[in-house]
Amino acid sequence: MSLWTPPGAELGEFALPEPDPRMVKLRGGVDEHCQSCPLTYGRLKACAESWIITSTTPEGPATLLRTARGMFALGFYLYEQVSVACVQSIFAVEVALKQRLERGGSFNDLINIALDEGLVSAHVADIVKTGRVLRNRFVHEGRQPVWTFGMADEIIGASYRLVGELYPENEWSGSGSS
Repeated sequence: MSLWTPPGAELGEFALPEPDPRMVKLRGGVDEHCQSCPLTYGRLKACAESWIITSTTPEGPATLLRTARGMFALGFYLYEQVSVACVQSIFAVEVALKQRLERGGSFNDLINIALDEGLVSAHVADIVKTGRVLRNRFVHEGRQPVWTFGMADEIIGASYRLVGELYPENEWSGSGSS
């Protein structure tokens, strides 16, 4: 197989997955001439690559965040993966809190302890509490929400920032990576 494949060529097991049919209706931004661009896997992947995992983030939360990053872009092929990616990133926040605080407890308790200890601001605690509610709806109600890529970008991006605040570059030494 070469880098160029003739249109209509049968690729067998090397065939690319088909985009989710709902992607046809979504736009992926505008070009330099202010013309609408189609949404593509590459555009979603580029968006996800802007989310940074600090080098001090422990491997557990870092792996969850990397998985969320990959699932976000793969949502181009199966749209339901977008909300799963969001929940995965919220799991990363919960794990990061448990590890940073070096204790267990409910997600809500961990958020309150982090707030009391000054690890997160009231604003950040509010964002995490909202994430906890979203996660609980997903996990406990047995229904998968549908979130737009824009909503997912905000949720996952916030999870990355929150974990980054718990594990800033200059404070801890760890095994995480981007």
